[in-house]
Parts: sequence; structure tokens; C-alpha cells
Amino acid sequence: MTTTDRSTDGPIDLVTGAFGNAGAAIADILVARGRNVRTLTSRRPDSSEHNIDRRPFEWDDPDAMAESFSGVDTFYNTYWMRMGDGGSYDLAVERCGKLITAAEQAGVKRFVHISVAHPSKTSPYPYFRGKARVEQRLRDSPLPATAVRPTLIFGGDSVLVNNLAWVLRRLPVLAVPGTGRYRVRPVHVDDIARTCVEAASRPASSPAASSSSPATSSVGALEVIDAVGPDRPTYAEMVRMVRRAVGGRALVVGAPTPVVLAGSALLGKLLRDDVVNRAELLSTVDGLADTDGPSTGTTSFAAWLDEHASTLGHRYVNERSGRG
Repeated sequence: MTTTDRSTDGPIDLVTGAFGNAGAAIADILVARGRNVRTLTSRRPDSSEHNIDRRPFEWDDPDAMAESFSGVDTFYNTYWMRMGDGGSYDLAVERCGKLITAAEQAGVKRFVHISVAHPSKTSPYPYFRGKARVEQRLRDSPLPATAVRPTLIFGGDSVLVNNLAWVLRRLPVLAVPGTGRYRVRPVHVDDIARTCVEAASRPASSPAASSSSPATSSVGALEVIDAVGPDRPTYAEMVRMVRRAVGGRALVVGAPTPVVLAGSALLGKLLRDDVVNRAELLSTVDGLADTDGPSTGTTSFAAWLDEHASTLGHRYVNERSGRG
């Protein structure tokens, strides 16, 4: 990938993955506000995407990484590896550490990191342990930093709801783990992006960050914000909402979690994709896609479903090969 150089006046906002999902939503807001946007990415933009200063990730070249941070005022980090690295997230954590170090050395003024709801260093799930390790690195950093913690993301380039709709349109039965009565807080990707940009817009020393909203708090020197939507259905209710919206006929039933995982693995072999991330599913059953705090997003999942039902589930989107 080649570097795209452009002359800019004023500070630069650096966004990882500005041609992806959350990164693209953040970049859209920043561009609309007239900000200078640069991205670190492994993806080539579509012709319709913003004319953004595009740089490759240079994980093994600290000097090139430092150059990418030159002139950066605010850094929005969306980088992660959904499926991990051989069952671990050590590589994702290591790479986030390199990004934090580069931001520190460049004198970045604000750092906004997309984490996950309920990160914990003692979590049974490597994904959540990895996210907690990155948050700890930010707490140890002198950077004024905010961790935005989303739950279940929908909208934009997210494939979860689309692929669920695809299954519900075609299969006669869909099994959900256990009772399906555990709750979820779907949050739209645009609401996550708005939360990120608003966090970066506040003065770094502003006490309003930790007092203006019950969804916002501080963990040490790190500001944390739960990014959750206004709807709070059970998992089974969410599945039935999608089925109803797209006119699916699948019977939604409860089944032992191992049975659901085995069925998902079989479907994944047929589709040559990771249909279900085991840890994501188990953590959802454990209630980690839910929070007790107030909504930070304004987009109703139910209303969004009604608006987009006609476009959902007509084509399965393969995450291994369909999104570059």
C-alpha cells in the first residue's frame, strides 16, 4: 500500500481503519466538521470513500509509525482482531501498545479507544482480557484518554444482523443458547462514533466528563463510557424481532449451548466462515452484552430494523473474505 501525502492546515485527527465500520463512522463525522483526517489501514478505500490521507500500518518500523503520527492532535483507535490470533489476543494487545507508544512520543493531545463493555483481566474470555490489558496500558499512560465500551454493534458495515437475517430467511429452525432470556443492548455504529468524537471534543481536564452522565465514569486516569442503545431486548426477543422484520419463517427455539455451537460450526464449514465467535456467544449468554446504565445512543434497534428490513439477509457476508 502506498502512502498518500497531502498538505494540511491545522491539526490532524488520526483514525485507524477509516474505511471499515466504526472507523468510517468516526471519519464521516470528522470530515463533515472540516477536520483533517488521516488513517492507518490495511484496506484500500472504495472510489466513493473520502479522500483521506491514507497510511499503512508499519508494525515493525517504529520510525515509519512515528511519521504517521506527525502533527496528530487526536487519535481514535478502532484497531482490533475479532477472532484473535490462534485463540489469543496477544498480538492485538501488542499492536495497540505500539500505537499508544507512538501517540505518546508524538505528543498526541487526546486518545480515544474503542474497547468493549465489561473488560476484565480475570475474564474467562480472552477477548475481554485483551481489551482490559489495553485499557490498563492507557491508565498507565500520560495521555488524556477515553475508552468507549460498546456492547452489540449494528448498522454500517456490521454483518451480524445481516447474517442473522440471512439464516432466518432460509432455515426452518434457529436455536438460541439456553433460554435466550439474557439481555442485550444493541448500539448503532453511528452512535458509537458520535460518543467517540464528543469525548475527544471535551477539554482533557474537564470534570464534566465524569459527572455529566451516569454512563461515564473514570477508572484511574482513564475516562470510560459505556456505549449502549435505547433498546434492551432479551437475546431471543432480538432474534424474533429480526425474523419478524424480514418475514423469516424459522422457528426460534432454545437449545443447550454446546448444541448451538456445534450447529454453528457445521454451518461455518459449509459457508467457509466463522459464523459464530464462541467467546462472543458465551459472553452474551453470561450477560456481557448488557449494562445497567442509561442509553448513550439514540438509534432504536427496533426502528432501525423496520427501516432496513428490505435490505437485510439477501446475501450472506463472509467475514473471512467479504470485507477485505
